[in-house]
Parts: sequence; C-alpha cells; structure tokens
Amino acid sequence: MTYIEIVGKLPWYKKIAVLRVVKGLNQEQAADICGTTRKHFYRWEQGKAYPRENSKRAIARAFELPVEEIFG
Repeated sequence: MTYIEIVGKLPWYKKIAVLRVVKGLNQEQAADICGTTRKHFYRWEQGKAYPRENSKRAIARAFELPVEEIFG
C-alpha cells in the first residue's frame, strides 16, 4: 500500500494533521493560511469540531487538494 492510499483511508481530521506536518507547518501557520485561529485548527485536527464550508475550502486550497479528497 502506498503512502497516498494509507492517508486516503484516514478520517478527515487525521488527514489534515498529516498534511500539515508533511507541508512543514505548525498549527499556527496552518491556521493563518486557512484564515482561522490556532485553537480552531487544533480542534479540527482532534476531530472535536467540524469546519464550515468556507473553512473546508480554505483547508483544501492550503493543501492543494480537492475538498472531497480531504472530507469525502
């Protein structure tokens, strides 16, 4: 199984954590790129909150992936 196949099977919140680390970003940097706070980004990565549609689009743009590939 390839790295992409493994990441593809993760829940959305773990995907954004892996994608952030692969991009070499800390939570503060990722939050800035997505137009949110570090607290919100942390809660998303923990699966404790679900991003709104505009935030989902911002996350997808930040990681250069389609929304559906991250969130299903």
